[in-house]
Amino acid sequence: MRALWATGLLLATACTAAHPAASPTARPAPSTRSPSPSAATVAPTARALAWRVGPTLPIALSEVGVAALGDQLHVLGGYIGGRPHSRTHLVLDTRTGRWSQGVPLPEALDHIGVAVLDGSLWAVGGYSDQGIVAHVWSWTPGSSTWSARTPLPSPRTAGACVVLDGKLHYIGGKTGSAELNQHLVYDPRTSRWTQAAPMPTARDHMAAAVVQGKIYVGTGRPGDLPTLEVYDPTTDSWSTGPPVPLGRSAAAGASFHGLFVVLGGEHPGELGVDTEVDGYDPRTRRWTRLPSLPHGRQGIGATVIGNVLYLPGGGPVGGGSVQSNVLMELTDR
Repeated sequence: MRALWATGLLLATACTAAHPAASPTARPAPSTRSPSPSAATVAPTARALAWRVGPTLPIALSEVGVAALGDQLHVLGGYIGGRPHSRTHLVLDTRTGRWSQGVPLPEALDHIGVAVLDGSLWAVGGYSDQGIVAHVWSWTPGSSTWSARTPLPSPRTAGACVVLDGKLHYIGGKTGSAELNQHLVYDPRTSRWTQAAPMPTARDHMAAAVVQGKIYVGTGRPGDLPTLEVYDPTTDSWSTGPPVPLGRSAAAGASFHGLFVVLGGEHPGELGVDTEVDGYDPRTRRWTRLPSLPHGRQGIGATVIGNVLYLPGGGPVGGGSVQSNVLMELTDR
């Protein structure tokens, strides 16, 4: 039976703005960073959630891309043994709890954008041993190889990659030392990249997810941005929401129970990792403090299959020197 962490925290449908209460499962040492003015409350009612340990990854990884294809969890690229770039493709069958090796990436990568489009797994941009790349690859279940797709207009890495309305969106990221605010959209019918409205804040290493037909982007670099920005495809425009309760970078984003969820992350200057998990409800425009990660993680990706949010591996310390092989799962009690 998998180990279950009872956190004593509940996911609510609404809350009042206040500083978060202290939690025994927060990061091991108290943070000296101040929460944003919209700091989330600890939710008092509604659906109970808790973290548990899932099946151990075959290898320890960080700076990975993560996506779900049906009942399978896919983990791509990343750091191994403190070294960047890998061709890793791990697959977890969530029905059996067994990991297997998928078709390796065609090149060794990390910080890649990963999403599922038209039943295929897509890997976009990232760092390779050649530097930042513009390459785009796709893999269809049953295939023994990855296929090259129309590359990005220019190399970029550490951006947000999501699918909305049957199109692939790659937002922000960086090229060289410069953060980007460009918003690129790939249409599989034309095999072309076009530009949508740019994100107001240039950033990389951010959390992102699609919730109720809109793209939510929060946190990121430079520094530890708390900024929340929302893209509406019906108007091709961005709006600003209440800031994330704790600014950080290298966090994961997911859509879970109707919330935009920001998980874990890294302190400025790679000086530490975060355990905080914050959920934003678009209906109430409020942030809620969700159960903290049992262990701080950064350089992570997250995805949801059924009623479970999966967060595989990641860095348990700042930077890329150490990786984890622990799969953490957030689920209803």
